[in-house]
Amino acid sequence: MAETKLIAEIFAEGWKKVEVVITDKEIIIGRERIEFKKITDIEMVQHGGRECVRVKSERDYFLFFSDRQKQVFRFLAFNMKSDKFAVYFLSPALRGGVLVANSKWEKGYFSVTDSAVWFLSPEKQIRVPLNALGSVNKDKRTVGDKQRLVLSITHMEGREVITSFILCPETTLELLMDYLKRILEQQKPKEKLSEIEEQILTMVYTGLDSSNIESILGITTEELNRIYDKFVSLGLARVVKVRKEIELTPKGVVLVSESAMKLGGGKGG
Repeated sequence: MAETKLIAEIFAEGWKKVEVVITDKEIIIGRERIEFKKITDIEMVQHGGRECVRVKSERDYFLFFSDRQKQVFRFLAFNMKSDKFAVYFLSPALRGGVLVANSKWEKGYFSVTDSAVWFLSPEKQIRVPLNALGSVNKDKRTVGDKQRLVLSITHMEGREVITSFILCPETTLELLMDYLKRILEQQKPKEKLSEIEEQILTMVYTGLDSSNIESILGITTEELNRIYDKFVSLGLARVVKVRKEIELTPKGVVLVSESAMKLGGGKGG
């Protein structure tokens, strides 16, 4: 992108017009200059009543670029501070365990920032927050007419489990797998769950409410609330109703998935 000037809007106690200049090294918002190497992440978010781009640097900037939004977002995704690895990727490959129709391999990058991983190509800029990562394993897949070793990454999108594949040289694949496994280890709760706590986590995942859980397990409301409090404090769930009901966070769903794999003898990496 050659030097580009455009009128955008920035959120500062309401939306205000501002001139934005984008060069090959920085973005200038009004009188503020932000070098790309100081942008730690970007994200498309709802803020101030509209979809806009959050630029994370020394502080957060919420910017609305009107009809240039996708173009600017793509440019910043490729140029912000990150570790980038040249790969082929298929994302999403599976949604809820079902093959995604018309999904195709893309030539691009797997990019890692402080708070997310990205699948980047000219057509796709897919951001996955680190706390939404589920599992990472090696897998064999038919690519073209050959069986190839790929990296299989699961992550949460809402309450759906998405699986993506990365094809790259084996040395890069090993490096990425080790790095992602370290991230996943950091996401795990520090405290081990008891058997009944794991049961309750799975019941919440399948959609049972508090009354049904109490009835099935023969426990009191007070006992269940204590366990719910533990889930919330470990980041596995959040409270969604006054009469304490919870829904699982991505972290909680990942834990249920791992427990199910252990019970089913699922293969690991």
